[in-house]
Amino acid sequence: MLELLRAIDSAGGGGTRTVLATFVTLDGSVFSRAGAMAVFIPTAGFSGGGIIPVTELQGPLRREIDEVAAGGPARLAVLDLAEDDPVLGFGLGSPGRLEVLIEPVDERLRGHLVEMRETLLRHSGLVCALEIQGPDLGRRTLYRADDPQVRECYQELSPELVETSAGGSVQRTFLCPVHPMGKAMVFGSGPVAAALARHLVDLGFSVFAADPRPGRLKGVDWQIPGVALIEGGWDQARAAAHPDEETSVTVLTRSYALDLETLQGALKSPASYVGIIGPQKRTQRLLAELATLEVQPRPGVVFAPAGLDIGAETSMESALSIAAEILAVRSGRKGGRLSSRPAPAAASRARPRVPGLILAAGAGTRFSGGNKLSALFEGKPVLRHVVDNALATRLDPVIVVLGCAAEEGLRALAGVKDARLRVVFNPLWEGGQTSSLEVGLREVPHGAPGAVKLLGDMPLVKPWLIERVLSEFELSGKLAFPVYEGSDGPEGGYPLAIPRSLFGEIKSIPRDDADEAAAREHWSEAVRVPLSDGRTQADIDTTADLDLLGRAR
Repeated sequence: MLELLRAIDSAGGGGTRTVLATFVTLDGSVFSRAGAMAVFIPTAGFSGGGIIPVTELQGPLRREIDEVAAGGPARLAVLDLAEDDPVLGFGLGSPGRLEVLIEPVDERLRGHLVEMRETLLRHSGLVCALEIQGPDLGRRTLYRADDPQVRECYQELSPELVETSAGGSVQRTFLCPVHPMGKAMVFGSGPVAAALARHLVDLGFSVFAADPRPGRLKGVDWQIPGVALIEGGWDQARAAAHPDEETSVTVLTRSYALDLETLQGALKSPASYVGIIGPQKRTQRLLAELATLEVQPRPGVVFAPAGLDIGAETSMESALSIAAEILAVRSGRKGGRLSSRPAPAAASRARPRVPGLILAAGAGTRFSGGNKLSALFEGKPVLRHVVDNALATRLDPVIVVLGCAAEEGLRALAGVKDARLRVVFNPLWEGGQTSSLEVGLREVPHGAPGAVKLLGDMPLVKPWLIERVLSEFELSGKLAFPVYEGSDGPEGGYPLAIPRSLFGEIKSIPRDDADEAAAREHWSEAVRVPLSDGRTQADIDTTADLDLLGRAR
């Protein structure tokens, strides 16, 4: 974040219109790089840390950024990515549909970013709530880390996507926790200590360098902007730094007595990293003597010898290895070679396709104006709305089960070119919805983990809701559906994601609402997506329903 702010400051002059791009979702859900940002400028020949010239881009992202840079409003761009596509300087390692918020860096946005920087420099964290869809697109609200509305998000170190529905419109808010890099205490004044302090301050840490020996921190090596120099030992450094759980301590005095004194304080502090340089025998002697003083290190805190094994020989290389280890500990990584890590699931195998099942075989006897699925709503047949919504998502294939008035259903689908569409016929449609569901389940491709059920008379189940339920199902493998407050309490709705493990159970229930009965049976273990109201769940049973739906729009 601090590097990003420096990049924006450096690109802010000369009338250059800077553009900020923020990763938001991949295939409808937040992911490992959600919240990552990049700064773009429209001119060539200008670059720097965190800045990407727009001239290096091609395709849809280039066009979107050019339009915003030319004076256009903030917008949410949707990019279809192949597995190895680099975007904003990052490789995602998996294919999918990426949402990126693109916005001009105006004075209002600069003010928010400066407030974030000042918060981080105070060693505090925050959560940024960013509106990515709705009337206030681009609006940022900053919350303290301990605010009850965002405390859980901050503590889990994981971005969240909150979706609400009000007044017939959907509002999506991206919650992104922002954590300070933390504090780094460096004890010692030699070349390794100076190089380490420089590395850490460049990474955004708040660095405190201490040495009780007079004049040791006054050489040219210690003229490092941003590093607090303390001529004193542990007590003086502790008073200045106030170490906490996100603090690292590296002991580099190369004096046994000073190391012992420093470690006495460091190991009693809440610091999560205490690095010691020198041979193993020396470290063992130090720890043994500390034990006689009743100072015992907490498990996983001491790193000796400090640093990752990169074959370091020079002072700069040794400092780099220690800085890398501090970063690895901070992020919970082991610090090994990336090439030795197992490939992520998304990169090692294709994501299983999940089909959609649209049930549209019933007679609709309560609808007096002909077949309800071919009745016009907002200029096109009701069934066509449902199919178009499904085809606007990752559902593959989209299976439509027709029965009564199948010819009218086919006419409603005339002109659909998407190869994912598959139409099947239920000759036993008079047997009710369960018979149509069985026909649809038989069409589910082998290897698919489940299916997402939709009803042909619910045109307001929009792509965002289908994607949300689909993503929750893919993550959990469990029954998933939206929930809203009905007249008799919480009610489950559609789409309904059904895991393959429940196919047999649903077929064995001799009722027309077999899948809904299964949902009630497995309610406690299902993934429920909360809706603020039931607007999206409106179905059409009568001509009055259709008229009411049209007036409500």
